[in-house]
Amino acid sequence: MQEQTIFPREEKAEALFQKILDDPWACAKLEDTFCHYLFCSEDQDVDLPPEAFTRALFNAYIHRDMSAFLMAISQNTMFDLLRNAYLIPYRFNADGKENPIIMTDEEGQLLPAYQGTVHEKSYRHFNKVYQSLGDRKNIFFAQAYCYSHDYGSEEMDVEQKVLGRSTGVLLIRELPDTVKAKKTEAEAYSAVWDLMIELEKQLPKAYVFYGQDTLLDHDDRYDELGIFLPDSLFLKNLERHVAKAEAIIYG
Repeated sequence: MQEQTIFPREEKAEALFQKILDDPWACAKLEDTFCHYLFCSEDQDVDLPPEAFTRALFNAYIHRDMSAFLMAISQNTMFDLLRNAYLIPYRFNADGKENPIIMTDEEGQLLPAYQGTVHEKSYRHFNKVYQSLGDRKNIFFAQAYCYSHDYGSEEMDVEQKVLGRSTGVLLIRELPDTVKAKKTEAEAYSAVWDLMIELEKQLPKAYVFYGQDTLLDHDDRYDELGIFLPDSLFLKNLERHVAKAEAIIYG
């Protein structure tokens, strides 16, 4: 049977799945996230017409496509569920959409495009923290959002769905290039999983971003890890939260 899945299957994901299975906390997070996003719940709008839902369900069965099935019942693919349970990172600039959006330069100053458009109190607090840091490299004031995917029309087009935007502090750090090591993206997630879960347990609801072979520094390529601390959760005691993230990354 010719493969006609809506998303390419993630290769060599077994090690990542086993890490999640081995952690009861992670299993509970995944179950809670799945139940939250079931679109048949009373408090969630249903935009997919019944005929489109039925078509999605049948196509998922015929083509053995788990992501198509999960999108039909929860508006999330398998890896959307893992991301929105904070069990794997969000991709930098997924689906060709800028995310996160970096709004300051290497000196912590607002870029011209964002002057007058950001919340002044949040930026002032970021700048105060930024100026107090010993190492300011790759720390930015930024905007980020979490996302899932759903069917955008009766034609079953797949669209990225923004679930919520926040401003906050973004830390970007380089990691070894997993492409050179010939690792798939799922294997790369597995390699950084322990680090990410420590971040999520210590800094709940922080967004973790990951880019495979996306950071260029002096003609060398690296993977990059981004930790985004939303203002709404981390504005209080921000200095301590930034220090905690740094300690986890380099610990």
